[in-house]
Amino acid sequence: MPKSIVKVALDVPLNRLFDYLSDNSEIRIGQRVLVPFGRRNQIGIVLSQSDSSDYPIEKLKSVKQVFIDETPLDAELLKLIRFSADYYQYPLGQALLSALPVRLRQVAPAVARKQFIYSLTDLGRSQTVAQLPKRQLVTHRVFSALLASNTVSEAELDTISSSARKAAKQLVANGWASAKQVHLLQRVAEIPTAQVPELNDEQQSAVAEVIKDSHHFKSWLLHGITGSGKTEVYIRLMQHVLMQNEAQVLVLVPEINLTPQLEARFRSRFSGIPLVSLHSHLSESERLHHWQLAQSGVARIIIGTRLSVFTPLPHLKLIIIDEEHDGSYKQQDSMRYHARDVALVRAKWLNIPVVLGSATPSLESWHNATVTAAGLKANKYHLLSLNQRAVTAAQLPIIHCIDTTKVHLQHGFTPQLIEALKLRISRGEQSLLFINRRGFSPVLLCSACHWIAPCTRCSSRLVVHLGQRKLRCHHCGYEQKIPNQCPSCGNADLHPTGHGTQRLEQTLAQLLPTARIARVDRDSISKKNALVEILDKVHRQEIDILVGTQMLAKGHDFPNLTLVGVIDADSALHSPDFRASERLFAQLMQVAGRAGRADKTGQVIIQTQFPEHVLFNALRRQDYASYANALLHERQQMQFPPYIFMALLRAEANDFNLVHQFLSYAFKVARDLNTKVVVYDPIRPQMERLKGMERGYVLMQAGNRGVLQKLLNRLVAQLRGHTASAKVRWAIDVDPLEF
Repeated sequence: MPKSIVKVALDVPLNRLFDYLSDNSEIRIGQRVLVPFGRRNQIGIVLSQSDSSDYPIEKLKSVKQVFIDETPLDAELLKLIRFSADYYQYPLGQALLSALPVRLRQVAPAVARKQFIYSLTDLGRSQTVAQLPKRQLVTHRVFSALLASNTVSEAELDTISSSARKAAKQLVANGWASAKQVHLLQRVAEIPTAQVPELNDEQQSAVAEVIKDSHHFKSWLLHGITGSGKTEVYIRLMQHVLMQNEAQVLVLVPEINLTPQLEARFRSRFSGIPLVSLHSHLSESERLHHWQLAQSGVARIIIGTRLSVFTPLPHLKLIIIDEEHDGSYKQQDSMRYHARDVALVRAKWLNIPVVLGSATPSLESWHNATVTAAGLKANKYHLLSLNQRAVTAAQLPIIHCIDTTKVHLQHGFTPQLIEALKLRISRGEQSLLFINRRGFSPVLLCSACHWIAPCTRCSSRLVVHLGQRKLRCHHCGYEQKIPNQCPSCGNADLHPTGHGTQRLEQTLAQLLPTARIARVDRDSISKKNALVEILDKVHRQEIDILVGTQMLAKGHDFPNLTLVGVIDADSALHSPDFRASERLFAQLMQVAGRAGRADKTGQVIIQTQFPEHVLFNALRRQDYASYANALLHERQQMQFPPYIFMALLRAEANDFNLVHQFLSYAFKVARDLNTKVVVYDPIRPQMERLKGMERGYVLMQAGNRGVLQKLLNRLVAQLRGHTASAKVRWAIDVDPLEF
């Protein structure tokens, strides 16, 4: 058989395809293959077939294995990943392979969880039980089950008898039945069907608007205050879409901890509709299985974090992006894509609607959906507003800002907050204390020479974790034992300074000894299902006070929680990052929304040194729109996104001289290539050293996305071919969120 040439994408940092010979006539585009590369074998994806090659045929190696029993990646997904790799300036092969479950990137065959479904043939339907041998009682029962329902799964056969599968195979051998292999659906605990709430006028209007235009692409921004029932709007839209035969819905969530609650709610409303989740807390085999259920079309509801946007979904009809403003949708390493933006592109190509929901939309989304200060509307998104809480009796919480410069703090707590906590405990109500800093305290300080424990690998300080008697860096993970004396002067009086979640938990236990306290941060929920167990306790009223970081700030619904306390909210007010105030406002609005979501009045107490800051004034009024419009006006004057487009060239190496040489070369090339793009001199970031690597970057910006992309295409090509690029680790970050 003559051999054809296939072009294969590999997981290597080279932006090109590799030619191989194949004599397998069944090989298809999107198929996984095993090929020799250098001294080892690698998994690749076939992207095209050809009769010719730029290389001598005799020098081409042959494909070692074609995984023909697997469904190839479809053309729509390949197109999406190719677009993303081009836009975010990342090698196509690495982008493709990173979108696959880990098991599909490995050389060993990926074993799928499958089962056989047995059905009667025409011959079988013409037969009767009496025609079977009398002694074959199990075969009688299997045949009777097939007559009753026409199809029987292996799981159902197992309930008949331990030998029922053998009997079914005998019926297949006789021609009475046929067997079809399908992906095995996981068994999940039955969740009682939830009561369907009645929609208010705003919710009904939002659902009707989207349904009216649900057969073509349209991007909707669902701006709803916390507790306004955005999730119920999602559910009604999903119900409408899932009425279509085989239709699938993709629901993106920013963080893993939101997945269990949303999954449980969906299961209670979509009984019998296959649903899977995709996130990094799944085991490798679980993730592969869920991915395959989605790819095969068996799973019709897919809930996942950012990587799920690249899941193959043959019947996708609706995309929902919950908490669309969240920075977690932006990948911060490898291919630095933004899942929200990729989802919008995917929806447009598929001609399906996409719904972006948030109480505090990103300024980019708000700009795309509203009238700007100049009176112009971007007209990219269509705005839907929910301005009242879904539960009629639920009112927005009352927000108080306590000036910490005018009161005496007791272990970091104002008297007002302590009294409010005591009052909730006496009423049998729950409280949430929010601080965006885990650990016991931020730093370990020497009282004599003011030495502060530094990280040896980063330009940061070590955080005290008193429970483990460790100092730990939250950037690189470096840790060491807490020293007995100051390494600088020998003083033994070392004490933790500042507050973290662990210290708040300990302090509360002293101030309120009868309170049942639970801490939720990355340290306390490291074990699988730890967060689910804590949240279950909250709902069972077994916890009085939750102490946590931003993972508690959004999405959770605690009916008995009536108090939210915010500790140390000021750190972001004077940040050099122009997005810091936007993030802080969103964070505080989200966490404030956890209070008073049922029929009990909620209260929010924020401890701050700047109670009259414009941000807190807007927060007290819970007026996102006016604050967002004011920030947009500032952005327009300063020429920041969304009014211009940015890209960062990041570089790092053990020696900063190498970084500086590389960035200086890149700066000169970029300046020479395009005068319409503003290219700034190389600078060092605020954290100059991270994980032992010296860092620097070059910022580029332009008023037109196409102009910037054209420059990046030419710049990256030159950088990849230059010898300096081999001495540093570098990457392009298009539309960066962090500086």
